Amino acid sequence: MLNFKNCFAYAVSFVFPIVCAVCGKTLHPLSKERICKDCKEKLPKINDVVCQICGTPLEGAEKFCNVCGKSRHLFSFNKMRSVYMYKNEMRSLVLKIKYSNKVFLANDFIDDMADVFRKNSFFNETDFIVPVPLNVIRHFKRGYNQAEFLAQGLAKAINKPLLTKVLVRKKITKPQFKLSKKEREENIKNSFYALSSPQIKNKTILLIDDIVTTGVTVSTCAYELKKAGAKKVYVLTLTRD
Repeated sequence: MLNFKNCFAYAVSFVFPIVCAVCGKTLHPLSKERICKDCKEKLPKINDVVCQICGTPLEGAEKFCNVCGKSRHLFSFNKMRSVYMYKNEMRSLVLKIKYSNKVFLANDFIDDMADVFRKNSFFNETDFIVPVPLNVIRHFKRGYNQAEFLAQGLAKAINKPLLTKVLVRKKITKPQFKLSKKEREENIKNSFYALSSPQIKNKTILLIDDIVTTGVTVSTCAYELKKAGAKKVYVLTLTRD
């Protein structure tokens, strides 16, 4: 039986139909998804064969990627996993989420992030979820932080508390995607500050971001969180480049 809300949704759909953000196919008026099933299945999901530290996809039976194989302590985080590769239609979707005021598209990926969380047993140690913060100017211009949006959805899905004030971005930096690895390291240096808090002392933090490329940003955040008293820092990102 249709209630008023559902009837209204059907009526609106005649004028403003809900369409898939990838292929443009019309979706059901009551659909909560904004990406159709066919398009979702074609997105470049990362399988379970990954580097045990940074989560880089591997093709053989190795446990570590070339980078982590040479140095197990290169990154400040303990382990990281990502859900999708940042390429093809997934890249386009992330750009829409970040820069086209379509953060609602992130809702379609909360369950995927929760699945990866549950498949990796070390994530069960998580005490708190913390999003990677934006600098204040970028946050003001954009009107939202996509990492925080993902973190809020994930916290609700896995029933873990969210902390949004413990990690602060104190420096205005250039966009990381325009820079080389060395430039990224210099750009992000001294950009974050974690508040010393009894809440995170000797706790395990799950750090959330939308994309990881070199790992410099999340590693810097993990370093600051540990300096402020966190015992371990794991990382979960929607995509990786």
